[in-house]
Amino acid sequence: MSAEYTETVCYGNTSLAIPPIFLGGQNMPMGYLDRLASIRKAKGFTQATLAERLGVEQPTVQRWETGKREPDLGQLIELAKALDVDPGSLIDETVAVPIGPRLFVKGEVAAGVWRAALEMPQDEWQSFTGRSDVTAAPEHRFGLRVVGDSMDVLYPPGTIVECVSVFGHVEPEPGKRVVVVRTNESGEVEATVKELVEQDGELWLVPRSTNPAHSPYRVGEPEPGIREIRIAAVVVSSVRPE
Repeated sequence: MSAEYTETVCYGNTSLAIPPIFLGGQNMPMGYLDRLASIRKAKGFTQATLAERLGVEQPTVQRWETGKREPDLGQLIELAKALDVDPGSLIDETVAVPIGPRLFVKGEVAAGVWRAALEMPQDEWQSFTGRSDVTAAPEHRFGLRVVGDSMDVLYPPGTIVECVSVFGHVEPEPGKRVVVVRTNESGEVEATVKELVEQDGELWLVPRSTNPAHSPYRVGEPEPGIREIRIAAVVVSSVRPE
């Protein structure tokens, strides 16, 4: 991956811990889920059964309905799925919800697949909406489509991972998922997603895979036939297209 690619390409999901906010940046007012109770009852759910479907406690649903607590964006999406409604139907029409920037899926991450270039032709780019709370400039934000099973525990094939380039002033810290680019002696590149883990004072790149063929390797450890290994971006969210 060249510096030009990373700066151009590096940049939605189902489980973002994003507090709903006004477009002006203030906290969203209590009661913005005023429709939740009526929709739940119309669908024939009790608070307890809805909570069980969502994997939360019944008092959590109660607090959502009474405005004493707000779900994050991921919970709102799962709530809408459980009730088989559009997420917007749960939100009061008078409340403004921020929308993230329009970003593009410009490449793929596929363990073991070597290419002359990572970026796809522009006419194949797929657009998606990025996280609204990420402060990095759009030119440092991008999407990559996951191919293969090297991270299928977290990102099944077809998942779009939203990323921020290391040039976007984001730090690859232990516990984060990162985009790792390896360059072989022929100049071909392979991009994968790995979890950055610290163990005994050393940093490791760990696959989260059901396939035992994928194994962890230590950051900075030389590999036969590999000219360079580097972390190019940090994953900030993921989207699973229908």
